[in-house]
Amino acid sequence: MIPIHDEIKARRVPYVNYILIVINVVVFIFEFMSGPRLEALITEYALVPAQLTAGLDLGDMRSILTSMFLHASWMHLGLNMLTVLLFGSGLESEIGGRQFWQVFLWGGVLGGLGWLAVTAVLPMLPPLSALTQWMPSALRAWIGTADAAGRSLDTALCIGASGGVFALIGAYAALFPQREVYVLVLVFPVRMKARTLAWLLGVVTVIEAVLVQSQVAYAAHLAGGLSGYLCGRRIRGGGR
Repeated sequence: MIPIHDEIKARRVPYVNYILIVINVVVFIFEFMSGPRLEALITEYALVPAQLTAGLDLGDMRSILTSMFLHASWMHLGLNMLTVLLFGSGLESEIGGRQFWQVFLWGGVLGGLGWLAVTAVLPMLPPLSALTQWMPSALRAWIGTADAAGRSLDTALCIGASGGVFALIGAYAALFPQREVYVLVLVFPVRMKARTLAWLLGVVTVIEAVLVQSQVAYAAHLAGGLSGYLCGRRIRGGGR
């Protein structure tokens, strides 16, 4: 699902939103131009759960913040920044640049911590095969492969602004649950309420986390979205 439009008309120039996009684009260009130094750059500033959980060196926890501004590809960057542009502009207009920045950063940080928590707990859980004895053998084999792939995530790199981006969507849904947004599903534009979009993204993320063999940081998405939703509720309760 790709967001393409929302109902909120920005009443002022969303400077913080634009600055955030520029920072991410500039960092990605720097990545692109780093050539043979790219691997060292990613290792230094990306979130690597296996390294952090092995030593718990709080001095290295800065990577939770720096990893938010790294992206793996132009598509990764583009989808995140498109969402920031469409949801962030109206959101900043309503809550102000300071609170907008806080929602994004808290979402990114708590998203990273959520990813760390999942990678720490995952090896302690029983394999899915123990719960799927009643399924056909072919399906059990596929689930076993997906389970093994998921358990390798503790050595994966975690980069991207997705935790902060999901936080913006969560805050938007908390503040303006009945406002309609437009998203592109495959090639079809679909209109839905902001709250519906947030719930749908959460459900789809959980399903993908369980069934899809991928290195996507689903836990960061969920933790970031929940963080944004709670921030939105706090802002709404305070009368903005």
